[in-house]
Amino acid sequence: MTGQRAIFLDVAADRYFGLQPQWDLVFRRLVMGEAPGSDLGHLVASAILVEDEEIDSPPQPVSIPCASREVPLDPATGSMGQRFAFIRAQISAIIRLRVREFGLVIAQIERRARCVEIDHAGRADPEWTGWASAFAASSWLLPQRGQCLPRSIAFLKVLLAAGLSAKLVIGVSASPFSAHCWVQADDMVLNDRLENIRPFEPILAI
Repeated sequence: MTGQRAIFLDVAADRYFGLQPQWDLVFRRLVMGEAPGSDLGHLVASAILVEDEEIDSPPQPVSIPCASREVPLDPATGSMGQRFAFIRAQISAIIRLRVREFGLVIAQIERRARCVEIDHAGRADPEWTGWASAFAASSWLLPQRGQCLPRSIAFLKVLLAAGLSAKLVIGVSASPFSAHCWVQADDMVLNDRLENIRPFEPILAI
């Protein structure tokens, strides 16, 4: 939820949507553990909610630490190999998002990220400056505005290939509606600046 409104991301359909005001209130009451009222049936009939006897808790917003740090950039760090890897990954991400369904792209990232996260458990956080600086040096390939999704997918893909654990985060802002995507490790933004992501409430983190 963002502000006073619930925003949904339908990954399979690759779309964002909100609810009519009266249904939005019902949903927010349900999430907060309050009595939702008689309009709950509308959410079930519209497939916003699905009845499942095995689930005994209300739907919960995405859980990820609030970003409070960003990686300092140093042009002197980051290898040429890292820069070329980010360039290749950005080209691959552009093509993949054009020829494959968004849900399939996200599912592949989720599977890979889960494996790396298991392998990464217990390790110390890496030095992110070199990775972030190498990515910034390759930023000429895609403009930051309007290309945050392929840029972030590419950044995460290179990290995962190196065995480094991070999260792809999609956030939304309700008024006016806008969306943004970035990569985050714990409370540190890796491929963006804090000032750019602060207006956005995370809606998906994988």
